Amino acid sequence: MAPPSRTFLASAAHPTVQRRLSRVPAGTPTTPSASRVREINAETLALIQSRKLNPVRAARALALILVTVSDAHTIVAASGRALNTDAVAEVAAQRVQRYLFPQDSVALDQALKVRLASLPHGADELAAAGVIADCVLLFARNDHADRPVTPRAPATAAGKWQALAGQKAMEQNWGWVTPVGTSAATLPQVTPPPAWNDPAFADSRADFAALQTRLTDADRALAVYWAAGAGTVTPAGMWLEQAAALSRQHGLNGPETAHALALTAIATHNAFIACWRAKFQYVVARPQNWMSGPEGIQAGWKPVIVTPPFPSYPSGHASVSGAAARVLSAFFPAEAAKLTQAAQDAAYSRVVGGIHWAIDGAAGLDMGARVADAVLAGE
Repeated sequence: MAPPSRTFLASAAHPTVQRRLSRVPAGTPTTPSASRVREINAETLALIQSRKLNPVRAARALALILVTVSDAHTIVAASGRALNTDAVAEVAAQRVQRYLFPQDSVALDQALKVRLASLPHGADELAAAGVIADCVLLFARNDHADRPVTPRAPATAAGKWQALAGQKAMEQNWGWVTPVGTSAATLPQVTPPPAWNDPAFADSRADFAALQTRLTDADRALAVYWAAGAGTVTPAGMWLEQAAALSRQHGLNGPETAHALALTAIATHNAFIACWRAKFQYVVARPQNWMSGPEGIQAGWKPVIVTPPFPSYPSGHASVSGAAARVLSAFFPAEAAKLTQAAQDAAYSRVVGGIHWAIDGAAGLDMGARVADAVLAGE
């Protein structure tokens, strides 16, 4: 898949960018390095892990930063100006990192200084990076990620989610964050779940309870491997690690690597938005609400991994995995079977882990793939 000829976010202020670029001497931009893109990705994943970002905020951070890199490559390549592309991308990405991780500003400044020492650059690169970053930051400051939470009365009907003791609903407004590259109105949505007493859901609950009595060591290991909560690179980060590895394995150049990683990050971020909208629309009970609830399905039962503080349907892991696998399969068709299996493993891991119904995973995989198709259609 060829690198984009359009930008994802900086196009909103493209005239501003062009005015600044018009002051740069005409010439041929340098060829960007794939290794620089992967370094920015790895640094962002380390920040996510050290600052213990929750999965939805981690996906947003990855999308904003990797879109910045891709947009910088695209704008500089089309500029016809004598600019060092890597320097522009490095500085622009660091500006966005500082916005997202303000506690790490000093360390980020020091790291940028070290990296720029090996890159020829000057005032033109710094200025171009500044206007590109400004476009991304304008979007970020207005994407509703920090809108005040509206208190909601807990659901009491049968089959509705209730926070466990000591839990507080996580990011319940995330479904209204502005997606990247599409509008909220056109973002694909999950298929509604069956009613709690529908035979399909009753069968899913029965299958879940039966499965929990025969878990294998492999099942438990799969659940732990994909757990990916705060303090890890999170699910989106696991897929961005895979994207970076595949870009190296298949010899993608700088623009191709930036494009692949940006689209993967966009798809996972958008999939989380659609997933969270559905979670707090349908507020479906978690297995622990049922297994340990009034019906007392299995006395003393506990899930393999900790039940998260938000509703069950659909599975977030399945949603982002379905999205990432579909995007990466478009870039690396020879890997499609492995990527699809990994997405299915991620979905299944949450069932054997004891925190999702099988229908949650099936719906998430389907919706995630449709989100990815919408992202790819924009190419």
